[in-house]
Amino acid sequence: MATRFDPPFLIGIDVGTRSVRAIAFDARGRRAAQAARPTPARMQAGGRGEYDPDALFAAVTDCLAEVARSLAGKPVAGLAVGSVGESCVLVDDSGRSLAPSLVWFDRRTEAAARELAETIGPDRIFQITGLALDPTLTLCKLAWMRAHWPEAMGRARRVLAIADWIAFRLTGVAATEPTLASRTLYFDIHERRWSEELLGLAGLDPALLPPILAAGAAIGPVRPEVLAATGLAGRPVVATGGHDHLCGSYAAGITRPGMLLDSLGTAEAVLLATAFPLLDPAVMRRGFIQGAIGTQLSYLGGGINSSGGAVEWFRSLTGQAEHEALIAEARAVEPGSQGVVFLPHLVYSPPPDPDTSARGAFIGLTAHADRGALYRAVLEGLAMQARLMVDAMAALPGITPPTEIRAIGGSSRNALFLEIKANVYGRPITVVDEPEATALGAALLGGIAAGLWPDLDAALAAIDQRHHTVAPDPALAERYDALHRSVFERLHATLTPLNHALAGFDRKAELVPA
Repeated sequence: MATRFDPPFLIGIDVGTRSVRAIAFDARGRRAAQAARPTPARMQAGGRGEYDPDALFAAVTDCLAEVARSLAGKPVAGLAVGSVGESCVLVDDSGRSLAPSLVWFDRRTEAAARELAETIGPDRIFQITGLALDPTLTLCKLAWMRAHWPEAMGRARRVLAIADWIAFRLTGVAATEPTLASRTLYFDIHERRWSEELLGLAGLDPALLPPILAAGAAIGPVRPEVLAATGLAGRPVVATGGHDHLCGSYAAGITRPGMLLDSLGTAEAVLLATAFPLLDPAVMRRGFIQGAIGTQLSYLGGGINSSGGAVEWFRSLTGQAEHEALIAEARAVEPGSQGVVFLPHLVYSPPPDPDTSARGAFIGLTAHADRGALYRAVLEGLAMQARLMVDAMAALPGITPPTEIRAIGGSSRNALFLEIKANVYGRPITVVDEPEATALGAALLGGIAAGLWPDLDAALAAIDQRHHTVAPDPALAERYDALHRSVFERLHATLTPLNHALAGFDRKAELVPA
C-alpha cells in the first residue's frame, strides 16, 4: 500500500560538491518527493574550480520545480538550504552575482594565506576564530579575489556563503548563521559575531557581511516570481540553513556535548560537540577546526577531503565497478586486506598531522592482492585516518572520548564500511537511516521558521527517527587496534619526509615543457 504523506510539506535543499538536491518531507520526517541535478562547476587543473552562482541557483529552481510537480499542488510550509562552506558569492547593489565562486577546496589562495599570516599573525587569528589559517577559508578567497578580480571586489555590496546566496535569491533578504560564519576566518567564535578587528586588518568593510541569525530563523517568504517559476504551492517561509555537515548533525540529533558526528560524503567530517571552543594552541598546530552550532554548542573536528571521493577514485580505476560487486569481493577478504594498507591522502594529509605535501599510497602490495583486497584497504585506511583524528581530539586538555558516535551521509549506506569503522573505533555507531540527512536537517529548520515546532528538540521529538546500531566485534576490534598502532600510526609518521620529496618532484615536473 502506498504511503500517505500529509501536508504541509517542508523542503530541504542540499548544495553539495557533486550534486544539488531538493527533497520534500512531511511533518513526520518522511521523504515525499525529491529531485537532483549535478552541481554546476568548472573544474581546472591542479584541483582548482569555480561555481557559477547563477547556474547554482538555476539548478536549485529546477529541482524545486520538479519537487513541486510531484507534490501536485500540496502546500509547502518552509524550507532551508544546507551547502558546502568556505565558498562565497560577490553580490552587487542590484542583487546580482559579480564573479565566479571559487570551489570550497580550491587552493590557488595559498599565497594570499601567507600574506594574511604576515599581516595579522596565525596566533591572533586562532585566538579570535578558533581556526588555523587554512587557504580554503573565505577570508583567503576574498584576499585572492581582491588581487585578481579587483573590479568585482570594488563593486561588491554583499559577500554571501553558497547557502545564503540561494536563500537570498529565494527571498531577497541577506542573512547567515553560525555554522557557515564559522568557516569564514573572520567570525569571533567566542562572541559569536563578525570580528571587526580581523576585517579591519584584512581591509574588508564589515558592511559587506549579512547579519548572523540563529539556525532556523525566518528570513522571509519565497518571492512571488520564484513561486510562479517553480510551481511551489502555499506560502513557504525560508529559514537560515547552514553548513551541510552541520545541517546533517541536526537530523542526527547532535544536541549535547560529547556526541560525535561522522558525516560520510565526498568529503568526510568528524565533528565532536563541545560545550565551548578551545584555546589550546595544539588545536591550531594539529589542524583541527572549530565552530559554533546553534546558540550554545560548539564543535571540534577534522575532515578527510577525499573520503567518498577516494572510493569513487578507486572505482574509476576499476572501470566504474558496481559498489555491490566491490563490497562483495571485499567481504571475502580477511580484515587487514592481505597486508595492504592504504593512506587516504589523495588531497593532502588531514588532522592530526596536516600536510599539504602529503601523498596517498598503497603499501604492502603483492601479486596476490586482488581488487577486493585493495577496495577493503581503501575502506580500512579511511577508517584508520578517522580514528587518528578522534584519538588526537580526545587527547586534548578538557576533551574526553565521545560518549556516542552517529553516522550520516551517502557512504553510511555501505554496510561493510560501517562495520569496519565500528571495529576500528572499537565503539558502536548509530547510523541515521535517512541517507539525505543534510536535506532533512535543513527541512527541520524550515519547519521551525514556519512555526511547526518551537525548536530543534521539539522537531526531533515529532518526526519518525529511524536509525540502527552497528556494534563492534570484540575480536575484530582488538585486531584492528593492533593494526592501527603497529602499522598505520607508524606508517603515517614515516612517510612524511618522502611526501615532501615527492611533492617537490611534482612541482618540478610541472615546469617541464610538454
